[in-house]
Amino acid sequence: MKRRAAALLLALLTLSGCSSMLNRSYRSVSPHRAQTLDAAGSDAAGTLRAETFGELVNDVQFFVSEGMPGGIVHLYGYPGSLDEDLEQLRDELLERDPLCCWALSGIEWERSHLISFEECRFTFRYRVDPTQISRIQSAIGTTAIRACLGQALSRYDRRLVLQTSSYYGREEVLLQLIHQAYYAQPGSALGYPEVSILLYPADHDGTRILAEIHFSYGSDPLLLEEHARRVADAAAALTQEAPGQGEEGCRLLCSRLAELNHYSPNGAASVFSALISGGADSEGMALAFQLLCQESGIECLPVSGTLDGAPHWWSLVKVNGVWRHVDVTAFSAGRDFLFTDSQMSPRYVWQKEQYPACKEAEREASAVPSLFP
Repeated sequence: MKRRAAALLLALLTLSGCSSMLNRSYRSVSPHRAQTLDAAGSDAAGTLRAETFGELVNDVQFFVSEGMPGGIVHLYGYPGSLDEDLEQLRDELLERDPLCCWALSGIEWERSHLISFEECRFTFRYRVDPTQISRIQSAIGTTAIRACLGQALSRYDRRLVLQTSSYYGREEVLLQLIHQAYYAQPGSALGYPEVSILLYPADHDGTRILAEIHFSYGSDPLLLEEHARRVADAAAALTQEAPGQGEEGCRLLCSRLAELNHYSPNGAASVFSALISGGADSEGMALAFQLLCQESGIECLPVSGTLDGAPHWWSLVKVNGVWRHVDVTAFSAGRDFLFTDSQMSPRYVWQKEQYPACKEAEREASAVPSLFP
């Protein structure tokens, strides 16, 4: 038999998009029979052939992965009860195969006996638009999944369908990766979306899973894209002629952001509010400062914690090779603004194990300035 070179599983794992973004991730391709075209029959163009139950399952999976309305399989020397196996095939694919669980509501077939083989004509009932199958993103590993999520969030996509391994396809893991992807891209952080996740199959007891992730932003995506462009322009203007990546460069960014006077404790958690419209809360200010630091080549992380028991956000920056805390909402020209962990306590509280440590240098140990006068 002349077989195609590409296996079905590889085709599914490279449907589109982020399958190439596997920095420190991996692909796993199991040995798999390639689909075999069958030349028998007058209408056999594109018809597949099979000799075993496994090959029959693979052929049907291939039809669905291509979004085909149906397909024909010729079975040669098929062992066992074909009628029973067709029932089993339908049940297994609709209940256990990630793609079929998500895409299909039913599988029907007609079988007939021809001269030297059995012919099965399959018809698929789709519960989704079949053209959506080609838009499924495939990724394995946290880095690759975060890249896919980051793309969707930066475009303000309302839905992402992601195929991955069942280990990474757990809801709690995906929610954590969405959180990381959002806060890694402050330029598009215009308000954290509401997120809902549907998993296929629901019991996800296999090696692969398909996650349908819905994002609700509260605003029209086109408006958000326009706001993101304005944010980028504002950030570019504020970072012009910044004096490098050292303490003075960091101070200048704090000063320029503080001069906008856009902080409002009960405002919006949006970088747009911090840079453009005004009325940004501490999260919006921390995101704006993170964006300015990224534009200036300064490592910066947003920190979520409490100040005097109330929810509050601030920043960590890496200046002169060491990490320091910066709270832009408390910045005042002419005062110290970079602080160690001990200098932030006890008023600031955060989960220290989740962030780089800000240790005191020897020269700082004898004189510890306060964040507040």
